[in-house]
Order: sequence, then structure tokens, then C-alpha cells
Amino acid sequence: MTNKIVLDCETFETALNSLASIFQTTPDILHSQLSAEEIATCFETHWRELPDFGEYLYSIVEKYHGDPLSLDAVCWFHTTRILPGTVFSEGILPLNAALPLLKEMLIQAIDDLNIREQLRRSLESGCIADFHYSYKTQNSIHWGPYGILVKEVAFHSQKLSQHDYLAMPEIIEDICNGFQKTSGIDLMPEYSAKLKPAIIKFVHPNNSDELCLAAALCYVYSQIHSGAPCSNSVFCFDGENNPVPPQHILKMEIVELAHPSA
Repeated sequence: MTNKIVLDCETFETALNSLASIFQTTPDILHSQLSAEEIATCFETHWRELPDFGEYLYSIVEKYHGDPLSLDAVCWFHTTRILPGTVFSEGILPLNAALPLLKEMLIQAIDDLNIREQLRRSLESGCIADFHYSYKTQNSIHWGPYGILVKEVAFHSQKLSQHDYLAMPEIIEDICNGFQKTSGIDLMPEYSAKLKPAIIKFVHPNNSDELCLAAALCYVYSQIHSGAPCSNSVFCFDGENNPVPPQHILKMEIVELAHPSA
């Protein structure tokens, strides 16, 4: 992405640096401006007359520095659970295309051959007795693929009222719930032990500059003032049933979850 204007919220530092570049200022100046206590004081006093906090923060930075540079691309973070050795050679697929691969992964992860075959029969016959599973797999609006703008949001999911995909993706939970209803077997402990939390960083051409920048500014602001991302830092990518091409994937990492999301 040399010489391209890219927003990257992998860390506080990358977010601050890329925002400074986009607004054509320095990280020190932007940090100083976002550190001002008057921002919160004014918003708390006049919030009825003001837009939402992200838009408000964006307007403050824009007032100082003028229009930001147009983004060429944005970095996003897809959070999931995988078997060690998994590679995304086909990219990050929407649910309908990923489901056959996911089913086979879940089958192969089971040690007990009898349970493995029982699960295979259930998955191949479509007999997963879970409403959420049926609803998601039959409605393309839920196929994604999805990502988050701010990587650290993934480690504060419960506090931010988000699903914890590093703990376990929803679709796997749905399969486990449905299988347990019909078999009485709980697969979650085995999957929790064998499937490792992973974050896949990818880049995608951008089409929502102001919304992305507002969320990124909120992230930097909340890190400065409270040391953690706030709800205004939550902004998501929806591939709308289009795969993320493998050449757009920048890296994949297995992460250690030292503490439950809070």
C-alpha cells in the first residue's frame, strides 16, 4: 500500500499515525487536540444540540485541519476460530461459500469417531435443530464476510455489546446448540480446546470515509482518556456476499486470550 492513503487501526499508534497523515498534521498535534478535556465537557453540556459523538469529534478535527485526504483503502480485522495450520488460500468467504469448509473442519476436529460420524450425518442432512443456524444459512443478509475497523474492539466485545468471535463464532455455537438438542452431546468444550482464536487483517477499497474516520478518531480519543475502545469505536465491514480476495489479506495471527472479553 505504498503511497496510498490507508486507515489502519491495528494499534493505537497505527491509528494515530494514519489519522494524522490523513488530516495532514502530526501525531503529536492530533494527540494533543484529542487530549483536551473541553471536548467531553462541551459534549456533555450541549449534547441535545450536537450530532452523535463520532460526528462531533470528526467536525472538531476537520475544523482545525480542513478536509481529510480521500482514503484509498481501509484495514479491517476478521475475527474467528480456526484449526492450527489453516490458510485462507481462497480468501475470506461469505457464509454460503464457507459453510462446506466449516462443516468439514468441525467434523475433523472431533476425536471420537462415532460422534464424528453422527455430526457428519447431521450436517450433511441439514438436521441442525437450531433456529439461528437455519435463519443465517438461508438468508444472504447474514453471509458477510465481516470485519471490524478497530482490532482492539475484539478484546472488549462484552463491554461493547458485541459477539465475542474470538471465544467462538456464532455459526459454530449455533451448530453446537442444534447438535446437542438432538444428540445430547456438547461439542463446545472440544472446539474451545482445539480451535484457536485468530485475527485476519485485510485491506479493502473504502467507500465511507467520514464514518470510518469518525470511528477511528473515537478509538484514539477513548484510548487517550480511558485506555480502552468505547462503543463509538465500533464500526464494521460487511462484504455483502463478496469474498475478500486472498491478495487483500495482509496477515493472520493466532492470538492468546489471557482474560475473557470484558
